[in-house]
Amino acid sequence: MRSSDPETEHQRLAAAYSNLNDEGLQQLAADPAALTDVARGVLKNEMEQRGLITDVLEPPPAAEDIPVSELVTIRLFRDFPDALIAKSLLEASDIECFLADENKVNVNWLLSNAVGNMKLQVRKEDAEAALEILDHLPLDYADSEG
Repeated sequence: MRSSDPETEHQRLAAAYSNLNDEGLQQLAADPAALTDVARGVLKNEMEQRGLITDVLEPPPAAEDIPVSELVTIRLFRDFPDALIAKSLLEASDIECFLADENKVNVNWLLSNAVGNMKLQVRKEDAEAALEILDHLPLDYADSEG
């Protein structure tokens, strides 16, 4: 249960984290994106007090934090399951990727053609490696942009 008062939330989390062992703190730190800003700050303080490594507490950048000019579309998908398969293959190869227009198409698949389908996007510098991974798979349900 989250409190609407940041100071109360900070105190509650500080008490909870102080009761965790080092392994419990490290497990929380393993997924910083799942934590609120307040929780990350409290966790970082607790870990620093114990002399634990805290540089892992930075959340990964969200797609909206990466300038659009750094992203290129490498595949188009009409169907969400197909897009997820391709996205998960790239993520398994440590290639950061994003699905543009995913929500629009999921809400109403008839909009898929109108918005140009879902777009699988990667950073420019990862495009060649990503295409190589996807080109070696039977992805005949996807249109190539690249």
